[in-house]
Amino acid sequence: MEYIIRKCTAEDADGRGMVHYQSWKETYSELMPTEYINKLRLDNLIEIAREHTDNTLVAVVGKKVVGFSCYLQNSREFVSVKPSSEIVALYVLKEYQGCGIGKALINAAKDELTEKNILVFVLKGNTQAIEFYEHIGFSFTGKSISQEVSGGTIEELEMILTL
Repeated sequence: MEYIIRKCTAEDADGRGMVHYQSWKETYSELMPTEYINKLRLDNLIEIAREHTDNTLVAVVGKKVVGFSCYLQNSREFVSVKPSSEIVALYVLKEYQGCGIGKALINAAKDELTEKNILVFVLKGNTQAIEFYEHIGFSFTGKSISQEVSGGTIEELEMILTL
């Protein structure tokens, strides 16, 4: 399968929003509180995509956005390793998973990041994502964060890749 990885533009907002929406429905319906999943709205995610194109890469097949990643040069304050950069989002449509797109998005983000430590938080129980990150070299730091969301509490596990 042929795909390209490139920086996100405002014209990618509809596609990126759709990937975000569909990925959440495909991946998190069993892992997140139903109330939270049911509140997701495509138009909200497209608006977020329009407002936040910086530090975002998209994967495109033909003219269709099939995945994206977002990163921070300097990770958020609550992480356990400083200095570090952070991957804050990585989504690939289910039908395009297993084709190397997720790894390509991570590698392209690594090329943009300046810190040798890269962190990511993964939802506890998301075995597929955990196995993916471990496969490309991430490991658990031992830190986790809990967050209240509509309908319950979620826990995210911190993982690190040191370049």
